[in-house]
Amino acid sequence: MQRSLLILVALSLCACDDEPPPATGTTPEAPAGEAPAEPSAPPADAPPDTPMAVRFDLARHRARAELFHGEARVIDLGAPSGHQHTLGGWRTRTGDTATLGDATVALMTSVTGFFVIPIESASRCHLSMRARAFADGQATVYLDDETVGHVRLPTDGTFATVHVDLPPERCTVGEHDLRLRVARTGSTPGHAQVGVAVDWLRIGTEADHEAGPPELGGADELVIPAGWTVAYPFEVPDGARLRATVEGTAPEVVIERDGHEDERVPASGSALDLDLSRFAGELVRLRLRAGAAVTLGHPVVVTPAPDPSRPPRRMTNALIYLTDTLRADHLRVYAPDTRVETPGLSAWARHAATFLSGHSQENWTKPSCATLLSGLYPWEHHATSEDAQVPDSVELISERLRAEGLHTGAFIANGFVSDRFGFQQGWSTWRNYIREGRRNQARFVAEDVLAWLDARPTDRAFFLYVHSIDPHVPYIPPDEDLQRYDPDPYEGPVDFNRDRTLLEAVKGGRLRLNARDRVHLEALYDGEITYHDRHFASVMESLERRGLADDTIVVFTADHGEEFWDHDSVGHGHSVYEELIHVPLIVRWPGVTDGAQRIDAPVGLVDVMPTVLDALGLAIPDELSGRSLGPMLRGQVEDAPPLSLTGFMEGWRALVVGRFKLVQRTPAHWTVFDLATDPGEQHDLTAERPLAVRYLRGLLGLGLAEVDRPPAQRAHDAARTDIDPEIREQLEVLGYGGASRAPREEPTVDSEEP
Repeated sequence: MQRSLLILVALSLCACDDEPPPATGTTPEAPAGEAPAEPSAPPADAPPDTPMAVRFDLARHRARAELFHGEARVIDLGAPSGHQHTLGGWRTRTGDTATLGDATVALMTSVTGFFVIPIESASRCHLSMRARAFADGQATVYLDDETVGHVRLPTDGTFATVHVDLPPERCTVGEHDLRLRVARTGSTPGHAQVGVAVDWLRIGTEADHEAGPPELGGADELVIPAGWTVAYPFEVPDGARLRATVEGTAPEVVIERDGHEDERVPASGSALDLDLSRFAGELVRLRLRAGAAVTLGHPVVVTPAPDPSRPPRRMTNALIYLTDTLRADHLRVYAPDTRVETPGLSAWARHAATFLSGHSQENWTKPSCATLLSGLYPWEHHATSEDAQVPDSVELISERLRAEGLHTGAFIANGFVSDRFGFQQGWSTWRNYIREGRRNQARFVAEDVLAWLDARPTDRAFFLYVHSIDPHVPYIPPDEDLQRYDPDPYEGPVDFNRDRTLLEAVKGGRLRLNARDRVHLEALYDGEITYHDRHFASVMESLERRGLADDTIVVFTADHGEEFWDHDSVGHGHSVYEELIHVPLIVRWPGVTDGAQRIDAPVGLVDVMPTVLDALGLAIPDELSGRSLGPMLRGQVEDAPPLSLTGFMEGWRALVVGRFKLVQRTPAHWTVFDLATDPGEQHDLTAERPLAVRYLRGLLGLGLAEVDRPPAQRAHDAARTDIDPEIREQLEVLGYGGASRAPREEPTVDSEEP
């Protein structure tokens, strides 16, 4: 009887559909539309011998700090932290630095350039600036494009401190652009065109003591001179404590939060060990104010350590499986309430790590896949426009692995990822279904992949790249899959058999769809996902049947998502909202991810190449911008809040860190969202959360400048190719009509409501 009862209980717990069992790991799954649950907080009075993990190393990441002297903000533009105020050089013309004499400075590489400056009090509107010019010393100063003053800068190689009083009506609390303009540029070694060099900025009152930024100590200490404050914004993790040794008088510790009064945390003695757990989940600015000079040794924010790190297990083979145009929130491993059925993926993910905040680095195929296969950001490999190609100087993962002796194969169903655009580098086997005029549905791709696995040389390890395309337009799923999501009769204009470019007509405003049309359109998309899932499952099952699964790291992901009127458009290639850049990123690394993990740290496609190299036991080149996800998979945590960057050509940049997202459309236009409470990105927090805005814009600048990256970056020149009639026709088969980046037109065709 007892045995029968146990069997019944076991049967009741088995998965009866494609929903994975409750996941264990970093973050338990939350219902769709709700904030992900944080790990349960350990008691604040945890035993002193509890192992602790560093979540924020303040000394190592002092570039994330803000600096104040008294009440005046001091910006050291020559230091790494200065990139918080240059957007990393993105469209500001102030991102380059140089050492001139005894000063490390930011260079304005044109006759005009600007810095991002925050103003925190309307009563502190005096600007001091230590700078020099190179050809014309008469400089005009603008605040948000309004002239606020003129200054005379030396041109004889010396620096001078100049002053500008910002008009009260312009000096409002918040983020501002401080622009400089001179009539002519000069030159300096390494830079043929320079207008102005700026050492530091100071924003306060005229009575403030004029002092430049101090040195803040070495790699594992933080030295705060008397009268100075070092401040760090970050989201407080559960169970957080601030720890440091103290040489001198302990600093005053102040916690600032948007919409709250400042709070002082008592600190004294020869060591800091301050409980921050009551601020868990909140974005704070931690201010360390020195009444007398103090040196903090190993200043860190720590939390109780997660489970002991799992040892790495070296893999023999690697498979990257990318499904084109797949939204993360149309998969049950990400959105349990979605109607879309993907039992194959859900079953496979039970033995993998699901990154809940995976993001693509672009919103359309070519630059996104170039990043996936190169480990470089789009603005580094430059394959970001329709006629761009991956430069020959960029080494793809296929080239590196083939040089290591692996047998490499690519099966690609998208015409943009082709020989014409620089992707046919390093492959033992290469197949592009569009270029070769082959049928590119998942069934045929899977059949070819299985045949390749059987025909490959068995005495060599392999690297396989599979790029399926079924959820991409034209949406033409089998009837059985369409019927799951739209069983009612439909005779409207949404028919990709008749017009493969109709989605471009909808996006461009030439075709207006009614409510019934929209239902059918999304049902077609969902049907393609379910159809594709069966063939993805066949590839995963083939690894098991051939005895390869336990020696193969598999990364499942997408190049971008697809919009269905989330922000008043359809398709992709036009924004950096979550429906386009939040993509599935799921990693199965046998021996490391044997139990389902759910990891909420923001990661990206740029991290896939270094992760695969890590799993294969190979060195990760310094020139890669991504980082291996292996440490996260093995249970380790990063020593600073991680972030993910995305771009769209030169007009958009986006950053995700923790629960917050910044969308920067131009250097002067941005929006901020809380993805935990507003996953649809409908409510801009800019006016309500000034600390959050400063935090995110600062991190965007540091990220774009790649402050945490070793100085081994290799520059690549942009490369172009001709879009001849043959290529154009092949791309149009995939619904690329050229309207993705074209202005919208007035609608000319309507579908009447029934």
